[in-house]
Amino acid sequence: MSSANLSSSNNDEDDNVGQMLGGLVFIKTRELDSLAKFYTETIGMQLWLEQPNIIILHHGNMIIGFHQIQNMDEQEPDLQGMYTFVYPSLEQVDDMHTKLQHIADGKPRHNGRYKIYQFFAKDPEGRDLEFQAFLHPLKEVSSAVPK
Repeated sequence: MSSANLSSSNNDEDDNVGQMLGGLVFIKTRELDSLAKFYTETIGMQLWLEQPNIIILHHGNMIIGFHQIQNMDEQEPDLQGMYTFVYPSLEQVDDMHTKLQHIADGKPRHNGRYKIYQFFAKDPEGRDLEFQAFLHPLKEVSSAVPK
């Protein structure tokens, strides 16, 4: 479908086409249901979109999609990288540590090199997670479409 067709459509759904500028990362998983529960109930991410075999979650401007592996014998889950959850205060990092102390690598700590306050943990499939607050001012980032 051409962009001209999108802009001239009369469907109500098309009112939201193009209302986001940014992207998302899709991650292969073998445990979609347990990850959905972990990231929404434990971490506090919000469900943004659900499709067959897919959940897309967000935390502020971070958007992650988890895709259920269909052929368990041929595909492995994506476990590379680290997912960093950023909070505006040290207290919120401490609150997350209280919730996650059973899977945390230790207490939150100051990292002078990067000027952050952080701790690490792992999700149910073994992905590395970081929870941090920056200790210096930051430029605001938004996924809103500029007007």
